[in-house]
Order: sequence, then C-alpha cells, then structure tokens
Amino acid sequence: MKKNLIVTLALVFVLGIAGTAFAAANPFVDVPARHWAYDAVTKLAQAGIIDGYGDGTYRGERLATRYEMAQITAKAMARADKADAQTKALIDKLAVEFAAELNNLGVRVAKLEKNAGTIKWGGDSRLRFISNQSSQFDVNGQQANSFWDERLRLYATAEVNDKAMFYGRLMTNWRDVSTYGTSYQASVYWDYGYFEWKFNPTFSFAVGRQQITGALDMFWTNGGYDAFIAKFGAPSDNFTGKIGYGDVGTYNGGGGQVVTAGATRPVLTVDLNYKLNKNWQLNAATYYSTNADKATAMTIAVDANQNVTGYAFNNGYPFQTYSFGVFGNLNPDFTLKAQYLWNGADMSKVLGAFNVDNHNGWVAEVWFKGAQKAVVGSWGLGLNYRDFKPMVMDLANTSGIFGNSMGAANQAAFGMKGWALNANYTFSKNAILTFTYEVLNSNTNIALPQNKFLPIYYLQANVYF
Repeated sequence: MKKNLIVTLALVFVLGIAGTAFAAANPFVDVPARHWAYDAVTKLAQAGIIDGYGDGTYRGERLATRYEMAQITAKAMARADKADAQTKALIDKLAVEFAAELNNLGVRVAKLEKNAGTIKWGGDSRLRFISNQSSQFDVNGQQANSFWDERLRLYATAEVNDKAMFYGRLMTNWRDVSTYGTSYQASVYWDYGYFEWKFNPTFSFAVGRQQITGALDMFWTNGGYDAFIAKFGAPSDNFTGKIGYGDVGTYNGGGGQVVTAGATRPVLTVDLNYKLNKNWQLNAATYYSTNADKATAMTIAVDANQNVTGYAFNNGYPFQTYSFGVFGNLNPDFTLKAQYLWNGADMSKVLGAFNVDNHNGWVAEVWFKGAQKAVVGSWGLGLNYRDFKPMVMDLANTSGIFGNSMGAANQAAFGMKGWALNANYTFSKNAILTFTYEVLNSNTNIALPQNKFLPIYYLQANVYF
C-alpha cells in the first residue's frame, strides 16, 4: 500500500471524520465511488486535509513525496483538536518524521520544543434531568423520584516512550434528588488508569484499570475492569479482535454502589469483528465469568412495591453471556444494529424457584442520521426494541446501549420488553442535546401484582472540551 493512502486512512479513522456512508460529490475523477478508499479520500478532501491535483485527480497509486506528506501532516496538525489521544500520538510521530519539511513550510512542531509537557488533558461534562430513574413498577399511579444530575470527566494521556502510552480519567458527580429535597456530591476519583504498549500496527497490549468495550457496545463499562487486554488487527483490516481477563468491580464507584457483591467477579472478555464490506460488519463476543459455577445464592433488596433496588451473589458471579450481532448502513442516512444474547451460566442454584427456562434476549436499533459534535445543526433520531429475559446480563456493570436506561437492577432481575425513542441535536460546536423516552414491561414468568414499569425519560446536554 502506498504511503499517502496509509496516512489518509489513518487520519480519517482517528480524527473522527469517518462516519456513515458519505453523500457528497466525487472530488477526484480517479477515485470512483466503488473504490475501496473512496469514503476516506472524499472525507479528507472535504475536511481540507488533501487537495489532489489541478487536473481533478488524486493519484493515489503513486508514491507521495516527502513534501506532499509534510503538507498533509501540517493540515492534520491544524485539526488535531478533533483527535483522540492515539491520533494525536500518530500526528506527533508524523511531525517528527517530516520536521525538516514542516520547518520549511513555516510550521512549528511542538513535539520538538525543549521541555514540552508530556501529559495532555481533555474532558467532557454532562447535565441531565431524569424522570422515573429506577424504572419502578406502575402501582396506583406511583411516581418514581426524578432528579438533576451532573457529571464531569477529565481525560489524561501521556507518552511513556515510542511504544507505550498512559490513559487515565478523573470523574465526579453531583445529584439533586428533588423529590426528597436531598443531594449528594461524589468524591473526585480515578475512573480508570492503564498503560498500553503498541508493538506494531496490528498488535497492542494494555494493563491496568480500564474499560470493557465489546459486542458492538453491548458489553460496556466506564472503568472497573482490573485486567489485561490484548488487541489484534489494524483499523483497516477486515478482521479485528481483542481478548481480556481480569476482575470486574463496581464501575459506578463515585456515585454509590448498585451491586454489593460478596464474591469476586473474574471475567474473560472476547470481542471479534469482521467487515463484510465497507458498509457492514459482524460481531461475536463473550462476557464470561470463570467462577460462575460456584454461585450458590442471590440476595435481592426489594422495596414495598417489589421493585429491585440491588442484588448480590454468593461465592460466584453467574454470568457467562454470549453475543452475536450485525451493524451497518442501510443507506447513507440509516444505520442498523441488531444483537442476540444469552447467558449460559446455570442460574438454577442462584434463583431457585424463581428460575426461568432460558436467559436470552435480543435488541434491534435503527438510527436516522445522528448528531456530530463538530457539525452545528446536525441531528438524529433513533428507535430500538428489546426483548430480554431475566439475568441475560449484569446491567449494573455492563450497561451497553442501555447506558442511560436507569432501571438496571429492576430490569436485570425481571427482564424487560419494550421500546425506546432517542433524539440528538448539536446546538453548538462540541455540545450535543439528547432526549430519550422508554416504555418497558417486565419479562418474566414470576407472578407479580403488576408487570408494567413506569416510563423513563431524560433530557441531557453533553459538552466536550
């Protein structure tokens, strides 16, 4: 592969320019719409990072000169505020490689300045109003408590050497539970902190407290996974994967524990992705507890209306959940994500008489467009439907696409069946407004005086800096 295309694809991936299928006029006559690099080249051209030649060609098959590479690098440096830590590290390396050419172009390379700082900071803030946050049962018109909630997160990245990076995140929360006239403030705490070694473009190894991300974001946490994770494959490869092993803690450590477990939770995670073509990919993943067979009982905290407020397991952690999914573009405006999951652990010893025949579920989600934080006025609408039996997954620790579905304990214990509507809008650069409304029922054969959860809705603003 030619050097200029390598840089083109790398910058598209890490600068976040890439998205769903791109509906724009073809900027270069020698890069047709069916070309494998069409989306990457087109998006970089629209972003002003590449220009092509005066005759309307890109000439991607020829070797780029060092001067041409320096021009691309300089334009990427000017847009580095859009990049994540890994991308900025790539841009820094390109800046060192082409330092002489950049100096001739009049570009100051901060990486080469003496005593330059090694730690870089970024962050985000979220303010939201949540109604019926516990997804309580609808009993005699009962209303669940609603509240205002604010979260602040600061991201730290630092280069250890030419192969290793440090990633960390500080977090704190404030919450006002207006129904009871009470509020709390969480202490500032390290949500995660880990080191990652990138040995070559297709293999890296991370160790420390980090995030679980897998199964097309179905298995997802903030921090709380004290583990090692090995990653295989470059972003341009058709096949990529990662495997991790460690102990899952309560990731919501600063906001109060949802689950108070009496047992350790050693979990093996595997996440495999295969690109069928430029629009579609398949996924297979597992969230596999290695001590699930030792679980002997489950303790559930229930309020007067049989709403589950928390649960704990004795001796083992009974979740051996598998997932198969697909994600892709239906057309330039519509995307589809669908997944099937099941928990293969033996829950009979844990749930006893309340056990159900199976612990499986599925979810499908369709989005029309979607807000982009760098594009003021961009917006999107999403609709998902889910049908989950009880204890398919540990929603208190792996919230996934239900990350803002506030009924984790209730929904995990009784299952859930219903739909959710989502909308988002970029009202200012790096600021997105989101609205979600969920209507769910319990999904169990356990006899209950009611089976309908109260609707959940929330409005939130996310600001990135």
